[in-house]
Amino acid sequence: MISLIGIVKERIVIGLRHLSINHQRCSNAFLQDRDPFILSRPLYAGRTFILISYLTQKRIIMASTRENINPKCKCNRFAFSLQKAFEDEHLEANFRKAIQCVTQEDYDKIMAFRYKDDSLACLAGRLFLRQMSKRFTDAEWFQIEFARTEKGKPYLIKPDGHTFGLNVSHQVGVDVMRLDINRNNKSADEYINSMARSASAEELKQMRGQATEAMKMTMFYRYWCLKEAVLKATGEGIVNDLSRYDFRIDPSDRYKPGCFLTSTTVLADGKLQNQWTFEESFVDSTHGIAVCREKKLPKTCMFAQDPEAKLFFSKVGFDFLLKDSTVLNPLPNDAASEYENFQGKLRKTF
Repeated sequence: MISLIGIVKERIVIGLRHLSINHQRCSNAFLQDRDPFILSRPLYAGRTFILISYLTQKRIIMASTRENINPKCKCNRFAFSLQKAFEDEHLEANFRKAIQCVTQEDYDKIMAFRYKDDSLACLAGRLFLRQMSKRFTDAEWFQIEFARTEKGKPYLIKPDGHTFGLNVSHQVGVDVMRLDINRNNKSADEYINSMARSASAEELKQMRGQATEAMKMTMFYRYWCLKEAVLKATGEGIVNDLSRYDFRIDPSDRYKPGCFLTSTTVLADGKLQNQWTFEESFVDSTHGIAVCREKKLPKTCMFAQDPEAKLFFSKVGFDFLLKDSTVLNPLPNDAASEYENFQGKLRKTF
């Protein structure tokens, strides 16, 4: 299964859990704004979530400094930075190629967004879905075809003979959070108090007990990231009472860039949830990530073979998303007017 989540204005993250070679199932949902397939969920200033989860049957290639094919374990982690994509000197060439490598239906959705952040995030998400499906199936780019459920969730229908299904329980959840110190000109205590209904008594105690403003906000974002990850893993989505998920963090944890923590546990309605393992790490110095995955794993999984194994997120760009792609929707003048339209959109300030 793959779970892609996105970003605090600038980053998309994709996590791939271990896949059983004999039977692999996949669930897919992409959340963004005003779209049955895409729905935006801004919880507060500076935060937008994007999620993709889907299934496969074959192999996964990991993007790093080079591509490594592991014939046994299929666990991978990918991260795509929107901010870096915007800053890339090849943005125009990348966009004009990419917008022609998606279907007409996807093109219409991508171009309909008001903000260029959302258009680029949607484009990257569609490319992620097709790129990974291509790698799983060994099919050509143009041979891949998706259909949707009544709720707008996509699933693979071509090539034949590959089991891409939809799970109610995603089995893996990923969330990323930018560790901004200030929110809405409120102090850390004021901000935490304004969000207190989302936290348990123990979580509030831990947040309020930190020594500095920065440490308080970092702890708040750490808890929020964990809550989002477990909700995505269970497939619950939006819930009315986040405080029912009560996370217990080891006070001795050194939560900072470079860490890989797995000591955190969670209680749901007061009952310990032993089926989950939480991975906490950073994709860079300002973005913390939480991965929620099932403890029960195939014997071939690297985490089953070595419980102390660490798997960090590998950063990928358009070169990865567009590798071996082909044009599906040729546009006049090589998409020059589409790029002009894209550049005319506003950037998000929240």
